[in-house]
Amino acid sequence: MGTVKQRVNITLDDEIYTALKNLSLKTKKSISGLGLELIEKALEMNEDIYFSRKADERLKKKEKKISHEKAWE
Repeated sequence: MGTVKQRVNITLDDEIYTALKNLSLKTKKSISGLGLELIEKALEMNEDIYFSRKADERLKKKEKKISHEKAWE
């Protein structure tokens, strides 16, 4: 039976591989598990940056603003 998760192969230079390996030993996680965790965190950060920029754009507009409390009524 095959796995449900998708596989991705990446090539790392020696410096990044060593850093990842050392961190995996320190945290007692597999290299692949740690890599997945770091990728997930990077994607979350990227999403946060995107939505932060969108919010800044909206705040610059000269439109009527609704308070947070009013929006959730």
